Amino acid sequence: MLAVNGVSRAFDGAPALAPTSLNVAAGEFVSLVGPSGCGKSTLFNVISGLLEPDAGSVRIAGRDVTGRPGSVGYMLQKDLLAPWRTVLGNIVLGAALTRGVTAADRAAAAELAERHGLGGFLDHYPHALSGGMRQRVALMRTLATGRDVLLLDEPFGALDAQTRLGMHRWLQEVRAASGSTVLFVTHDVDEAVFLSDRVLVMGPRPGAIVDELAIDLPRPRTLEMATSEAAVAAKRRILSLLHAEATT
Repeated sequence: MLAVNGVSRAFDGAPALAPTSLNVAAGEFVSLVGPSGCGKSTLFNVISGLLEPDAGSVRIAGRDVTGRPGSVGYMLQKDLLAPWRTVLGNIVLGAALTRGVTAADRAAAAELAERHGLGGFLDHYPHALSGGMRQRVALMRTLATGRDVLLLDEPFGALDAQTRLGMHRWLQEVRAASGSTVLFVTHDVDEAVFLSDRVLVMGPRPGAIVDELAIDLPRPRTLEMATSEAAVAAKRRILSLLHAEATT
C-alpha cells in the first residue's frame, strides 16, 4: 500500500534524513522508533507531501504521490482541534477546508463517532473534553478524510499512562473496523510492541532505518500480552538496537 524508495532530505546543507526505504502492506500497522532528532518527523512530512525530498519517491497503491499533499491522513501529537467547532464540526473539518461539508459528510461523521464511543458528545466543544477524548476526536477527523494510509505521529505522547492504555485498546478496535494501513511514530518501545505488526528502528541523525522486527503476537491484543515472553523479547531486541546506535 505504501512504498517509500530512497527518500532523503537536508536542511541548509545539513542532512536530516539519509536515503530511506520502507514498505507497508495494506492493513498493516508499522511503528517507527528512534532517537530524538533522527528524522522521523521529516520522513512523515515527506510521505505526507508537505516536504519535497531531495531524492527518492513515495508511492501509495502504486501511484506516485511524491510532494503531493492530501494523499494520506496525518495526525500529530497535539490534537489541534478548532476550539470554536463542536466535536462533529471538528470531525468534518477536512471536508470544510477542501470542498465544503455535505449532509452525507455530517451523517458519516456522526456514524463514525457513534461507532467509536463519541456519539453522545457530537455537540460538545473541545474545552469540555478530556485529553483522551480530544485525541479520539482528532483520530476520527483523520479517518474522516477517507485516506487508506494513516500517519500517526506520537498521537498519545501527551497523555498520562492510564489514559494511554485505554487509547491503545481503543485504537486497536478502530483500526480493526476501518482496515486502515498505519505508520506510527513513538518514543515508547512498549507502545510500539503492543500495537504493531512490525517495528522499524531508525539510527541517529541523519536517520535511516537500521533494522526491523516482526511482532509475533495474536490480535486482538490484551494487557497480559504486553508482559508475555514474546513481547519482552521484542522490547529487549529493540532497546538493544537503539542503545547500539546511540553509542556508535
